[in-house]
Parts: sequence; structure tokens; C-alpha cells
Amino acid sequence: MSLNWREISLILSELPLEGSTIQKATQNTFHAVTWDLYRPDSGRWRLYTEIGTPQSRLHAVTSLVAPAQRQKTPKLQRFIQFSRANLEGAKIIRVFQFPGERLVCLYLDNHGKALKLYVRLYSGAQANIIVTDADDIILDLLMRRPGRDETSGKRLELPAIRKDSELVNDKFQVRTRTNDSFNQQIEQEYGIESSVMTIGQLRVRVEQLRDRELRKLETTARSLARKRDENAGYESYRETGDLLSASIHLLKPHSEWVSVPDWTKEGAVATIALDPKLSPSENVAAYYNRYQKAKGTWENACVEYEGAVRHLEQEKEKFEQALCDSGDVAKDILRLQKMLQQNAPVQETGKGRTPGLACTSGQFTILVGRNAKENDELLRHYVRGNDYWMHTRDCPGGYVFIKYLKDKSVPLDVLLDAANLALVFSKAKNAGKADLYYTQVKYLRRAKDGKTGLVLPTQEKNLAIQLDEKRLARLLSGEDDAITKP
Repeated sequence: MSLNWREISLILSELPLEGSTIQKATQNTFHAVTWDLYRPDSGRWRLYTEIGTPQSRLHAVTSLVAPAQRQKTPKLQRFIQFSRANLEGAKIIRVFQFPGERLVCLYLDNHGKALKLYVRLYSGAQANIIVTDADDIILDLLMRRPGRDETSGKRLELPAIRKDSELVNDKFQVRTRTNDSFNQQIEQEYGIESSVMTIGQLRVRVEQLRDRELRKLETTARSLARKRDENAGYESYRETGDLLSASIHLLKPHSEWVSVPDWTKEGAVATIALDPKLSPSENVAAYYNRYQKAKGTWENACVEYEGAVRHLEQEKEKFEQALCDSGDVAKDILRLQKMLQQNAPVQETGKGRTPGLACTSGQFTILVGRNAKENDELLRHYVRGNDYWMHTRDCPGGYVFIKYLKDKSVPLDVLLDAANLALVFSKAKNAGKADLYYTQVKYLRRAKDGKTGLVLPTQEKNLAIQLDEKRLARLLSGEDDAITKP
């Protein structure tokens, strides 16, 4: 229930408005503005105004009961930009409430410039906060109302002043008093009600976020489990290579199939598919290569699956803790808001999650492109000139980027982390070592008419790396928040 005009009058009588200076305006929601004020004999204080809602009101803020009183909109709104430019520093010289109306006018003096600030606590589309000049010409409004002909440059239409005799039999009365300060009573009543409504909305949002995030993590875990299982029989490729190698004299050029003795089973014969485009020795090497690739894929999938399952369990516990009811509404609201803020997507382009892998090494973020498409996407949208680029020399592979931190040089340990990732996502992985080079992104240039993502580096530095299994396992397992799945 909104305040009636008698309750507004009582609140105004308790406020030290006259003589106060506006120091700051903050838009908490699209319907609420908080004004930071200062008066020499009262010190700093805060006025909360909310219009156009079932809790429309104005009162001094003495606590942080209502979340709207301590929040602000994510983006600086037009009216607040105007207020900061034209109202901050203005002194309130007079307060006037239209008799019998929920309309309050604050007369302002901003270093000799006369302004008026109207707070109209009416219902629905009539509610507004309006700034005019001394002649009631509208300068700006919290809510633009073209249908009511209330826009900048128009004269504000004001109600006729009602006589005292017309108000004697007015039905509106002040509600039952429960506190010496009516301001505090209203703040507590509406603050608690507003908080309860807000916490209900926050819970719904956090539950939706939980369901969405856990569904993604479960999908990732299932995908990794499927990838692990598909490559679990990697030993069969090595066994086939051994059989072909032992009977290479039976392999004929351009053959699609060959039958060779299977010495793993007494008296058995194995029929093996061949690539007719390859020579006998190349067919043997192809099976060994398939073994190495499948083994590496299986090992990575096992490690990544374990990390994904661990991450999934951590997220379940985190959401469970965030949604638990502690009995303290204010603390619960803060916890839910923090959860939403922490899980808000933060991307420089606003186009979704980072492609490839995103790992952390100490304070630094490492981005890894695993194919040409991801390399190109990272280059175009997710890195800047001061970020570092790393790649295996003379060997195809993914791009690795180390995100720049202001006033921070990249430590050797971070370089080694990035180098191991560059090695494992390159064709040099099987060798277990490689030469790499790195430079800042601003020293890269795209090759003219080159393949997708192809770049030519300058001012590069060299780095020789040997695969460090423990370091790689730490990065891929998610220890120390090391990895974020796309």
C-alpha cells in the first residue's frame, strides 16, 4: 500500500530537507532513486524515493533493510546523468507539499540557478520524478510520458491548490503508529516487504541459473565420458600394427584388405583393412599413429572427465549453499545477489563463452585455441594488442594466448604453463618436446590470402619446451580453478 498524503506530510515534517545540499543521486531501480544529502547541523543523510510501485514512498534511509536502497542499476541511466550534471551541489531552500495531494516540490538553488524537483507519488502512469526550471518548464523526468504530454521543454501541469476547508472531511488517516519515528516505521515496514518480494525473485533467478549451469556441466561430462569410451580400445590399433609389421611381406601395393596370421590367438587369422593409396610400410605406420592418437585422446578425456565431474559436484554444493535459508533476509539477499554477479557472463564482445579452453595460471588467464576456427575466433574477438601469443615453431598446432595484466610481467612459470598447453595441442605432442616462439598480439599480422587464422609473427622470442606431465595434469584437471569449459 502506498503512502497517503497525510503520511507523506508527517514524513516530511521529520526530515531535515530545508538547508540540505544534494551531493549525489543514485538510481537503484527503474522506479527508485536515492539522494545523498548533507546539512551542516544534521550531517550526511540519505533520502529514498520510489514511485509507480505498490510500495511507492519517500523516507530517510537509516538502515540497509531494503535492497533497492543500496543497489544501483548496472548502467548509468539518462535521468541520473542529468541529475549529476544539474542537481548535485544544489541546496534545498524550500519544501512544499500540495495540500491533499501526494505531490512534493523541492525548491532548489544551484549556485544562483533556480530549479524545482517534483516527486509525484501517484498511482500508475501518473507517478514520476520531474525536474523543472523556476517557471515549471520540464528539463528532465525519471519516466518520460509522451502520452501525457510530459517531455522536456513542455510546461508541467500542476493540480489546483486545495483549500483547508476541503480537506477537513478527507477520509485518509495516518496508519497506527508503532515507532516514535514515522520515517523509521515506514522504512521498516516497506523495507521488509520489499526484501521478501526481492528474495523470492532472486531465488527464482538463482534456481534458473543453477538448472542452466548444471545442465551444461552434465552435458560436458557425458560428452567426455563418451569420448573416453570411444577411444578406450586404443590398444587394438597397436596390436594391429604389430600384426602387419610381423607379416609385412604379405602386404601387396594397392590392396584394400590383407589376411595375416594372428599370433595372439593360436591358429587364428586376422583380416585387416588397408589404405590402397599407402605403401605397406605406410599402412603399418598409420595404425601406430592411430594408436598414439587414440591413446592421447583417451588419456586427455579421462583427466578432463574427472575434472568435469569434480567441477559439477562443486557447483552443486555452491548452489545448495547459496539457496539455503539462514533466517537472515538481508544476508540471504546479499548471498543470492553475489551468486548472480559471480556467474554473470563476462565477455569482451558479449557474444557468449570463450571458444577453446580458458585456464588460469596464478593471476593470469590462458586461452587455448584447439583448431583453426578457434584460433581465428580468439584472435578476432577475445585478445588485445598487449596479450601474448604462443605457438609451436614449424609445426601445426593451436594458438595459446596469455591475457595481459596491467603493471604485471609474465612470470616464467606462466610461460611454462602456456608452453605445455601449446605443445599438447600441436602435432609435436607425440615427440614430447618442441621449439616454440611467442610475441605480443600487436606484433602479429595476418598472412595475405592465407588460411583461416594464419598469422606471421615479428619480434618473437624462442622457448624450448619438454612436456611436463604433472604441470599439464594440473592445468587440465581443474586444480586451482585452472580450467573453464566452453
